[in-house]
Amino acid sequence: MSEVMLEVDNLTRNFVKKLDLAGRLAQKLGADIREESVHAVDGVSLTIAKKGVVGLVGESGCGKSTLGRMIAGILPPTSGRIVYKGISLTDMNFEEAKRAALEIQMIFQDPFASLNPRMRVVDIIGEAPVAHGFCKPSEINKYVSDVMQRVGLDPEYRRRYPHQFSGGQRQRIGIARALAVKPEFLVCDEAIAALDVSIQAQVINLFMDLREDLDLTYLFISHDLSVVEHISDQVVIMYLGRIVEVAPTAELFEKPNHPYTQALLNEVPRVDQRGRDYQPVEGEIPSPLDPPSGCHFHPRCPHATSRCKAERPVLREIAPGRISACHLNDGT
Repeated sequence: MSEVMLEVDNLTRNFVKKLDLAGRLAQKLGADIREESVHAVDGVSLTIAKKGVVGLVGESGCGKSTLGRMIAGILPPTSGRIVYKGISLTDMNFEEAKRAALEIQMIFQDPFASLNPRMRVVDIIGEAPVAHGFCKPSEINKYVSDVMQRVGLDPEYRRRYPHQFSGGQRQRIGIARALAVKPEFLVCDEAIAALDVSIQAQVINLFMDLREDLDLTYLFISHDLSVVEHISDQVVIMYLGRIVEVAPTAELFEKPNHPYTQALLNEVPRVDQRGRDYQPVEGEIPSPLDPPSGCHFHPRCPHATSRCKAERPVLREIAPGRISACHLNDGT
C-alpha cells in the first residue's frame, strides 16, 4: 500500500458575483435578478500517493486549475478538506502550515506572465530561498547557479531578465523557482501547453528526471491526453467541477469506463488505429452558472436516460483501483 502524500475530501469552491447597487435596487423593485454563483469545484475527493504522478484531465472550464490552486494554497476552498501528510491544512499550527506552503509548489501555464519582468533571474529564483533560510544572501549566486544547472539552464544567464529567454527557458526558470525551496509536491498547471511540441518533450523529460532525482510527487494538470499517458501513473477525469473517473493510466487508456472518458479518448489519434474517423465530444460544455441537473454530462451523453437527468451518479469502485461515476455501472 503506497503512502498517501495528499488527500482531498469533498472539496468545493464557489465563485459568487455580487449584485452592484443598480442590481440590488432592481431586485428590491421586483426584478428577477440574483447573485451569480459558479460551482467551479463541486465535491471533489482525491488521493495522491507519495512519489506518484496523477494526471488531471478535462476540457477547459471544468475546474482543473481551480482545484490545483486550492491544493497549492493560492485559493481557499469554500468547503471540504485538504489533508497533507495526514494533517488537514486548516488544523495545522503556524510552523506546520509554513512547511506545507513551501513543500507544495505550483508551476503555471504561462511562463512569461508568471515571472516578474522587472526582476533578474537570480532574484526570481533566489528571493524565496533567502527569505526562508535555505541560503544566506552571500550564497545566493552559488545556490541559484546550482538550481539552474539542475533544470538545464546556463548559470551564466542568471543576471538576465525573463524577456531575454525563450519560452522553454522561461518555463525552466519557473520550475527552478519552485525547486529552489526544496518542495516535495508539485502542482503543474498546463505547464507545457504554451510551448512548442519539441520543447514540450524536453520539459516532460525534465519533469521525469526530477521525479527520480528528488523523489517528487506531481499533480499534472493537462488537457492533452497523450502527454498525460506518457508521464502519469494514475489519471483523473474531471467534468464541470466533478470527478467522473479515476484509474491507473494503462487501464484507463485500454478500457475507459465513463462515456465522457470514452469520448475524450476518441479524439486522440493513435498509430495502431489508423484510418479511423476521429470525432470531437458532441455538444458544448454547459455553463457552470447553470449546470445540468443529475449527471452533468447527460446533455452530451449518447447513453443518457431519464435517471441521468434526475439523479447525480456517485463515484463507486468498478474494479480494484478504479472508480467511476456513471449509472450504467449499476446495471439498471
